[in-house]
Formats: sequence, structure tokens, C-alpha cells
Amino acid sequence: MRGRLLQNAILLACFLGFFGAAVAIQHRGLENVRKNPPFVETWLLSGRSGQMLSVMSLRYDLVTADFLWLRAIQSFGGRGMTNRDWKPVYNMFDTITELDPYFQEAYTFGNMVIGDEGGRQQEGLQLLEKGMFKLLRQYRIPFEGLYVANWQMRDMKKARWFSRMTLRRKDVPDWVPRVAGYIEIEAGEFYIGFSRFVGNLMQALDAKDALLEGMALQKASETLHKWNRRLMLQAVDEYTSRTGRLPASLQDIAAMPSLQDYEAPRISRLIGLAELYAQALGKPGISDEVLPGYTLPSPGELASLTISTTATKENRSMMKLEDLVFRGSLVRQSGIPQSPDGSPYMLNLSRLGFRFGESKDLIMSVKEAEADLKSLLAAARFVIEQREKELGRKPKDLREVFYADFKTTEPFGGTWTYNPATGEFKSSSRPNL
Repeated sequence: MRGRLLQNAILLACFLGFFGAAVAIQHRGLENVRKNPPFVETWLLSGRSGQMLSVMSLRYDLVTADFLWLRAIQSFGGRGMTNRDWKPVYNMFDTITELDPYFQEAYTFGNMVIGDEGGRQQEGLQLLEKGMFKLLRQYRIPFEGLYVANWQMRDMKKARWFSRMTLRRKDVPDWVPRVAGYIEIEAGEFYIGFSRFVGNLMQALDAKDALLEGMALQKASETLHKWNRRLMLQAVDEYTSRTGRLPASLQDIAAMPSLQDYEAPRISRLIGLAELYAQALGKPGISDEVLPGYTLPSPGELASLTISTTATKENRSMMKLEDLVFRGSLVRQSGIPQSPDGSPYMLNLSRLGFRFGESKDLIMSVKEAEADLKSLLAAARFVIEQREKELGRKPKDLREVFYADFKTTEPFGGTWTYNPATGEFKSSSRPNL
């Protein structure tokens, strides 16, 4: 027994000794890594090292750039961004791209290391700008700039600039215009964004692609909805400035300056013009499976639409008619605009409790407000069910459920009803929901 205890003690001591030594060696190695700034290699000269290395490489600039590229990958993979000193990193990729100005991967990878990993988005963007003016036919670098400027820096002015540079490249894929349209809309440039999606619809009609037609109409509809809502929110702001109170309905803001003699497109006119031009060119037009859910032109509106016979004779492509269709869909009007889905707009009264400008759902179409009401009902019913399980019976009123009076305003201006006998919670304006 004593021998076994002694043996176990020796094994434990050996284990602790080896484990302690391993921890000490690991700690010393980590300390050495922390003392050495990453990416600082023996080849990296101070300042514009690319100019000096170009002379020293004896016209083997591309070979030198390839060698430094391998060293850069080794350095990044081996050390990472332990010391986030961006300047040596920028100099490294600047040197590589000075030696080989057309090294696309050096620009994009350098931006990732400097911006995503190093947290220096502005400097990473500078590297992309340098590459963008070297590789004039390729879309990838300006598209990377678009991504960084919009989704990481939230600089819409730069994102729009990179977006336009991307669209001018020879190899730009057909999906990039849809991203460009999104950028314009996010920047509040609805006029340009809607035009982009009209172009997408024309392209889809040429290709006879129902899926792309649906995507284009959906994006055009979303753009118009945001466009209309911005006009109405401006009118709400004008109303509150004049009266000192929020409007009770959209009719209160219909006479405000923002809603007088303004120009905006209509989905019904867009669909009608697209159908007429497609018919004139002998094309099938918008697929029937795409049209449900959008405001279709009335017989009177369809009769009022005119198309250019000269344009249809000179062009056999819908894409060539993009500008005509876009301009024809614009209408100068006054008052509350038409909703893209055919459902009238309304003031969502349940959102009036929010500070103005904080809620994007203050103005909705009736269909959207009904969906919002369903969400409110579902959330309240869930809480009631949970409270019923806790009590072992039906709550006697809503105050017993929420521990306070239920003050959330019903979106349509109705009232909430609760039946303590059945536990049913409903809205008086939409009792069937």
C-alpha cells in the first residue's frame, strides 16, 4: 500500500513538473511574440520602400513582388495582428503594389488585413482606391470599396462613388446594378434607385426570366414605398411644427407643402408601360405569376399611357427603353400618394408613442398595419397564456397579466377586448384576427 502511494506521488510530481515546464515555455513564447511587431520583415525599408526595391530588383520587379507576397502571407498567418500597428502593414502592401501595380489580390487582401483585422478602414480604403485606378477594367476592387464604405464605414457618399465606379467596369456582373440600386436607396436617392430597378425589370423582360422580373418589381415597390413614406414623414414634421401636436390621421397632413405638386412614380404606370412596350416589340411581357400583390393599371389609366413608336422601331431590346419607361412612370400629383400594393396608406396609431423619427413604421399601408396588428395580438396572447399557467386559472383582467393597465394603442384606432371566461384577447377593429 505504501509503495503504491509513493508511486502515485512520484507520477503526480512528474506530471506537475512537465506541465509547469510546458506552461512556462508557452508563456515565454507568447512574450516573445508580443515584443515583436508583426509584419516588420528584414526586406521592409522605411518610407516608399517600393521605389528602392524596384531599383535593387534589377528589373525583376514582378518576381520580387511575388516573393514579398509569400512573405506577407506567412507573416500574417504566423503572427496575426498581435500588435495592431497599421503603418508597417500598409507599407508592406504598398511596396508590393508599387512593384506590381496590377496585383489585384494584394489590394483586396491588404484591405482585409489593414481594415477588417487591423481596424483601420480608412487606410484599407486608400489601398483599394490605389488599385482601382490601376486595374481600370476590373470591377472587383471598386466593389470591395463599395462594401467597405457602406457596410463597415457607413459612409454613403463614398459608397455611392465606388458604386458608380463599379458599374463602369467592363467585367461587371449583371447582379451589381441591383446592389447599386440598394446603395442609392439607402442614401435616400430614391429617384436614381427606382431607375436602377426599372432597368433590372427591362433586363429581365429581355431574358424572359420570371424570377428576375419578380425581384425587380419587388425592389421597385420597396423603393417607392420608402419614397412615399419619406414624403409623408416630412409632411408629419411640417404638421407638428405648425400645430404643436401629432396628426390623428393622414388626412391631417394631406395639405402640407411636402405633399403638394410633387413628382413620384407609380407602380401601376410602370407595369402598364412595360406591358405596352413588350407588346410592341413582340415580347411576352411580365409573367402573370409575378403581378399579384401590385397595383395594376385601371382601364382608364392604361388608355392614357402612350409609347414611342419611333423608339420601338429603332430598338428591339427592352433594355434600350429603360429611360422611356422610367420617365413615363413618373406622375406629378398632390395629396397622399398611392401605395405600391394597392392598399391605402394609414397612420399606425400604435407607433405614436415613439419619438418622431425613431420609428420607421409610423406610416404603413393597411396590409402592413394588419400584419403589425397580428404581431401585437400574438405577443399579448402569448403573455396571457404564460400568466394563465402561472395562476392555474384564467386571469381576471389584463392588469393581472401585465401588472399595469394595457395602454398600447390599437393600430387602427380601435380598442382591445379581453374575455376573462375564455381568455380571448382581440381587437375591435379586426375581431377576426
